[in-house]
Amino acid sequence: MQARALCLSTSIVAIATGMSVVGAARAADADQPVTTAQAAATVAPLTITAERRTVNLQSAPIAASVITGSQLQAQGIQTLDDLQFHTPSLTVTDFGQGNLFNIRGIGKDLTNIQTPSGVVTYWDGVAGFPGFFQDAPYYDISNVEILRGPQGAFAGQNATGGAVFITTNDPHLGSTDGNLEFQYGAYDDTLLQGAVNIPLGDTVAIRLALNAEDRNSFYRVSGPWTTPDNRTPGSFDEFSGRFGLLWEPSSSLNVLFKADFNYVDHDGYPADPSTTIGGAGLVPAPLSTLFNISSSAPNFGTDKFYRLSLNAGYTLGDGILLRSITGYQSGITTQGVDLEAGGETFTDYGRERVISEELNAVSPDKGPLRWVAGLYLQSDTVDIPEGGFDIKVPGIIDINLIYHTPKTTEAIFGQATYDLTPQLQLQVGARYTYSTFKLDDLNYIDNDTALGASQSVSTHDGAPTGKIAVTYKIDDNNTLYGFVAEGHKQNGINTNPMGAQTVSAPFGPEEVTDFEAGWKPTFFDGHMRAQLGVFYSLYRHFQLQFQAPGEAPGFSPIRNASGTTTLYGVEAEAQAVFGALSFDLGGSYNHSSLGAVSAIDPVLGVPVELGGRPLPLSPTFTFNGGVQYAFALPDDATLTPRIDYSYTDSQWSTPYEDVGDELFARNLLNAEIAYAKDSWRIAVYGTNALNLHYVLATNVGLRYAGPPAQYGVRVEKRF
Repeated sequence: MQARALCLSTSIVAIATGMSVVGAARAADADQPVTTAQAAATVAPLTITAERRTVNLQSAPIAASVITGSQLQAQGIQTLDDLQFHTPSLTVTDFGQGNLFNIRGIGKDLTNIQTPSGVVTYWDGVAGFPGFFQDAPYYDISNVEILRGPQGAFAGQNATGGAVFITTNDPHLGSTDGNLEFQYGAYDDTLLQGAVNIPLGDTVAIRLALNAEDRNSFYRVSGPWTTPDNRTPGSFDEFSGRFGLLWEPSSSLNVLFKADFNYVDHDGYPADPSTTIGGAGLVPAPLSTLFNISSSAPNFGTDKFYRLSLNAGYTLGDGILLRSITGYQSGITTQGVDLEAGGETFTDYGRERVISEELNAVSPDKGPLRWVAGLYLQSDTVDIPEGGFDIKVPGIIDINLIYHTPKTTEAIFGQATYDLTPQLQLQVGARYTYSTFKLDDLNYIDNDTALGASQSVSTHDGAPTGKIAVTYKIDDNNTLYGFVAEGHKQNGINTNPMGAQTVSAPFGPEEVTDFEAGWKPTFFDGHMRAQLGVFYSLYRHFQLQFQAPGEAPGFSPIRNASGTTTLYGVEAEAQAVFGALSFDLGGSYNHSSLGAVSAIDPVLGVPVELGGRPLPLSPTFTFNGGVQYAFALPDDATLTPRIDYSYTDSQWSTPYEDVGDELFARNLLNAEIAYAKDSWRIAVYGTNALNLHYVLATNVGLRYAGPPAQYGVRVEKRF
């Protein structure tokens, strides 16, 4: 129990707070059925819009994956968690309220409010919540772009690991169309999705989309647990809706408004201890008990959040596009969880609001010089009100925390691309960002204000980031590129959860210099293409949470590691279409090494040297592949079986590599067979078809299971 309490107390800060496949379907044609003739075409071009203009992936100096909406459906990608099994170098560890999103081992390994995520997610051009409210379902999506490596020019200084751009389907003029999909599967999983596009005259169109799902729990839970609706912990209930309005009064002016609301109820986040007592002492808990857990506390876990975005563009007479992107997001999250069968419990309630504005100007896509310039403003405030955070270890400690954390960001950015020759291209991008962070922190220990301490601390940070790239087009089928990118993650302030009578020191910013080179070839007259790249990254002042030797136990602040943290690796992807046969492949090799860090192991309580160890949540190898064949049937119908396989190497959830910290390698297999005719599509599917039991995440001594095998049928009608 003492070791358990020590682990809990040293992790308070953390608690507080592809890949393209087949087919010739374009990102924008999600409402159009794929015909046999289309299936026999060459691989369609994939485009990247993250740099505020549309560029071809095969000719851009970018390490990226693009997944279209039709490919999301074919690969069974419905949430953020699914994305990692179809994209090289990407991992998602999900323990309910928190999602740790990492690319090449960089992103976030703590669910807290002090450190920004190193991977920034954009929804329809608006930067999303940084680390929370990531459970929004993927429905009525146009495409997903996953950019790897520092994206300091366009995604902001904190995008040291990469960025993800999710674009939903826009309303369009000229036709009334849509789709309706019904799914039923194991665990009484019932899903209904649909979208409809309605023109209102010649200049206005609206689009309505919805997603609703209800599923029983994967778990068998014993003990005197409760949930708000008396369902088994881990049951799932979700409703999401999206409204889009397009106004296009002329070819020069385009105004697009979108609003979406998401309600996600998990009925708690079931978990059990990641270790147990074996013959040789503490050993990892067996996977055979992964879905058989005990709970003696209330279980609940609900996220409610909405987004509003207004994207307005006006094209001047000389072709320059002026654009404004305004965003407003607000969310409420709450959870209650049994930390251990001995009675330790944790409950919280928090609110976050993000307001943003981006202004940019984009030159025409012609001539030797093309450029983008922009301004960005953002306000992000997190509040944990009184009674919103409570963690209890019976007989040891009872902690209550109150937080108010307003943060601001101001930035100016730009990028210029110049064709030195018809084959040789130079690209230079830069951004300067100034940010502020204030933390109002009030804490109660054992519900006694006399033992608590409060602090109100502010810090600020300003730094340039950017990228210099060279692209050489050997011929129409081969492009080489190389670039150097500079990234910067802003500084922050440690919370003070243990009630110490001193103000916690801020931690400094983190910098990265990234070197990359790649080759993007096309083979067999356009029937196959590939993207190959290597990278080498140097991180200075790497942000890491640890307790230094000689310090009193009980509090592990976030600090900057000394020395240089290094990452290097290789990434490769390929997509091919040969008539009715199509396939995709992707893989990565990543090596990481922490800089010099002397720390106290939070479980063993002994000094350890972390320097040279791999970064948390950084598997050495990842691989994914999918293959399908469209059998032609009479009356222009098709029968298409598809298999997707993914491998994720073992990885550590913390740099301490204690017993129970390892997330073992996993091999996952998804399968589907779909019958399509005219506007109908009927598919029988299986995800994790071999029913592999694996641990998706660990946190504070608890382990969280990846989904077991799920089977079912989907019926879709397009109109």
